Amino acid sequence: MKLSGHCLCGAVRFTVDGWVSPVQACHAQRCRRATGALYTPEIAVQMDGFRWLGDVDAITRYEAPLLHQPPAYRRNFCNRCGSPLPVEAEGYMIVHAGILDDTRALHIFRHAFTGQKSDLIDVPVDAEQFAGQPPTPDPSRILP
Repeated sequence: MKLSGHCLCGAVRFTVDGWVSPVQACHAQRCRRATGALYTPEIAVQMDGFRWLGDVDAITRYEAPLLHQPPAYRRNFCNRCGSPLPVEAEGYMIVHAGILDDTRALHIFRHAFTGQKSDLIDVPVDAEQFAGQPPTPDPSRILP
């Protein structure tokens, strides 16, 4: 699958060409605080299909202290406009769906960290749910 996206100011851009996971809706408190949203819709993409474009010097990384166990919680953001940017995690690039140029081919397939969800969100009862960390994305779930 081919996708592209950029930060709010357009300084940092990226493209994706290859495997893309369906969207995971993350309800973790850290993800909500990092984005200011009630949940974070995110996709995983393979590293070899991801390419930064634009001003890569505008990318800043924040790494939070470990809470319980690795991996570390990392977030990239544009140091000009503050938009969240893709970040490497567990061998994949994690991309917030809200910064993609076109999301028509994507769909939410699971909800993660529902044990930490906001009271303002009702997760559909027929959706796959994980109270905590779900398993790593399965590359066999390729989108058309």
